Amino acid sequence: MSPTLFVLLIFVSLLIRCNGEITQLVHDPDMEGLHQSWKCRAHCTLTPSHDAHTGKTSLLVTNRGSINDGLSQSVNLTPNGRYNFTFYVKLLNLTTGNMYDMVQATLACSNANHIKFGQERYTRLNHWTKVGGVAHAPADTSGCFIRVQVSDIHADHVIDDVSLVAVPNITDWRAEANERIESIRKSNITIRLTGAEPNANYEIELYQTKHEFAFGSAISATQFIDPAYSHYQHAFYENFEWAVLENDLKWQQMERRQGHIHSTEAMATLKSLNASGIKVRGHNVFWGVDLHTPTWVTTLSQHDLQVAMDNRINNVVAMARNYVRHWDVNNENLHGDFYEQRTRDPNITMKMFSSVHKVDPNALLFLNDFGIMENNVAQSLRNQAMLFKSAGVPIHGIGIQSHLHKMDLDITAMKARLDTVAEAGLPIWITELSVETTNQTVRASVLRDVMTLYFSHPAIKGILLWGFWNGRIYNTTAALFEGPNVQPNAAGLMYQELFKTTWRTNVTLPVHGNGDVTVRGFQGVYKVTVKKSDKELTNQYVSVIDDKAIVLDISGLSAPAIVG
Repeated sequence: MSPTLFVLLIFVSLLIRCNGEITQLVHDPDMEGLHQSWKCRAHCTLTPSHDAHTGKTSLLVTNRGSINDGLSQSVNLTPNGRYNFTFYVKLLNLTTGNMYDMVQATLACSNANHIKFGQERYTRLNHWTKVGGVAHAPADTSGCFIRVQVSDIHADHVIDDVSLVAVPNITDWRAEANERIESIRKSNITIRLTGAEPNANYEIELYQTKHEFAFGSAISATQFIDPAYSHYQHAFYENFEWAVLENDLKWQQMERRQGHIHSTEAMATLKSLNASGIKVRGHNVFWGVDLHTPTWVTTLSQHDLQVAMDNRINNVVAMARNYVRHWDVNNENLHGDFYEQRTRDPNITMKMFSSVHKVDPNALLFLNDFGIMENNVAQSLRNQAMLFKSAGVPIHGIGIQSHLHKMDLDITAMKARLDTVAEAGLPIWITELSVETTNQTVRASVLRDVMTLYFSHPAIKGILLWGFWNGRIYNTTAALFEGPNVQPNAAGLMYQELFKTTWRTNVTLPVHGNGDVTVRGFQGVYKVTVKKSDKELTNQYVSVIDDKAIVLDISGLSAPAIVG
């Protein structure tokens, strides 16, 4: 499926009701009419403008007195209904010193708190930006109106192409997800024998040893190389194929004092994982949230900060080269702009990507952020990824953390948010999955559902948990394994069922003579074994990503004689 067609299908699936008609809930959404439905909430001026996103006309908003002053329209909504509210905005000016500004898509009603559908913290000057997302209306929808909120009251702006549509429930999401899994996670595997005895019966065993889709977890480097934690290490190797060091590669942990770099445990763990065939994500080169920046870095001048950043890249990226497959370059950039503010460069994260790529051109570079699945950041993450792509930045993927605190999953909204991020046309990885509840039964069922949704989405290439054992995890209410022997709890058993059974193919098939068999199996690495009378004749390992034909020549091979 082409990227263009995929994005089109996403768009249609969001907007089309069951009867096949798109129901737009705002009047004059394209700003091409008389504009009578659009009002200026509180104090501002609305003027038609020919600076349009599409068509000929947009609405210019000027003379605002507060963040709550701006474009609005009264709307009639169903109580607790799910809606997608978006618009395009272009900022025409900013207060001196501001590099960008916050724009929000909100809903206000007479008897309810305002609801945020989306926000763009880093809306740039003279650039059309889409803002919004999916959210639920309140229980009391009297006196509701949608509005555009721009934080900088001196920022004149134009608005165009507003959309407010209902997002109906996916009636049987599990059935749809399993259909997608069957289609995108499996391939046809054909095994053909040659050189067989014409009238002999054989058995072909397919045993899947690894997944093409990535299943992994965060780990602690300190415990991972400590012999006292052998149960922890064994449980990891038995249940995961990818790893990420939770803290040990972060700047704050590696270089608490300038020039004193601590990497002993991190490097020992990377080497151990590499020797065991475990693939690793690098987390992270920088973390743009002030709280997670080394204290000494916060005191540097602009020039010295740039020098320190260059040194950081040349140290950690070079050190981990050949050991990590991915890097989260500037973690949670949508929630922290420390480096942008201190360098006074709105493009500094783009430059980080380019610098990391120069040091390790083989590593795949990722954005990585939170608030996508439960809140209103999906559109902003999609915007950032598309901005980087359009600027020629070496960006290779998008990380969605997915720390889940609400156990009543809105699968329809979650899928819509995934689809929004997928519009950027980059692979998505779930990088820090946690299901956080003290109820282990609920934890297990929610884990099953969310992993099924993620595994079924064509843009998602991997799922990594943010820890798995209650003896070493950032929140014990998300643990899958417990106790000194690291045994699975209900959530761990559910994970093992998916990882080891439900989404893995192990079959034995009969073949007569020079025959062939075909099975539809999950993509990954297989050990293929040919047997006759329960005795092994030959075996080989094959990687299955697409449909694959395997020819096994057993000329001259015979089952060993039974002795005694």
